[in-house]
Parts: sequence; structure tokens; C-alpha cells
Amino acid sequence: MAQPLRIGKAAKATGLTVDTIRFYQKAGLLKPPARSAGGYRVFTGIEIDELQFIRKAQDLGFSLAEIKELMHLRGQNGQACPEVREIIKRRLATVRAKINALQHLEAELGQALRTCSRAIRAGAHGEPCPVIEQIQSTKKRSRHDH
Repeated sequence: MAQPLRIGKAAKATGLTVDTIRFYQKAGLLKPPARSAGGYRVFTGIEIDELQFIRKAQDLGFSLAEIKELMHLRGQNGQACPEVREIIKRRLATVRAKINALQHLEAELGQALRTCSRAIRAGAHGEPCPVIEQIQSTKKRSRHDH
């Protein structure tokens, strides 16, 4: 890229929004950009590469704090692998915990669906929904437990 891009074109080039780019700058992920004579932010190929790196890292689920670390480590070539490995291990543990929680939620929702289906087959018209009853009783118990 020969010509620096203004923020709108940088956004298009990276698939980000202008607001997202500004947010990244305020969050300290990007250095303040150069300004044109008219005061517009301008982005060189280096900044575009950084924006694409941030976007790809976010697509992998890294937090902004982790992305900051990765960007810092990015310039350390082969020296960064052990630290990057630790960041990945932490992120993977978080992802696995979320998967576990989602599997638990899936099982609970499946059970709730079966309960509703049984109530409908049994012709429980006019009676309270058993799932709503269960949710209400769980809520009441949790209030008394604290």
C-alpha cells in the first residue's frame, strides 16, 4: 500500500468499523495514528497489518488484554513462543469451561423440553406449566439459601 488510508478506507480494508478502530486506539492496542495536513487519521500498511492481526486474534476468541500481550510479543520472533503458548493454554481452558457450561445448559433445556412435552401429552390444560413451577421454586430456594 503506497498511499496512507484515512480511517474510513482503513475500516473497509480490514472489515472493521470506524468506531471499532477508534476503540482499539483508545484501548491502547494501536499507537495514535499519523494525521494528514487536514487533521484526518491516516493509516499506513503497518497499521493496516496491525488491525488485521487484532481482528484475527479476536476471531480466535482472545480478549483485548491477551491481544495486547500478543502484539507486544509479535516483535520478539522465536523468543515469544513460550509466552504465546501460555496465553493459548489459558484461552483454551476458558473455551473448554464455556463448552462444559453450554453442555450442561443443553442438558437442562432438553430435560425442560421433555417435561413440557409430557405435560402436554398428559393433557395438563389449565394447570401451571411444570417448567415454570420448577423455575419459580428454584428461585425461591436460592433466595432462602443466601
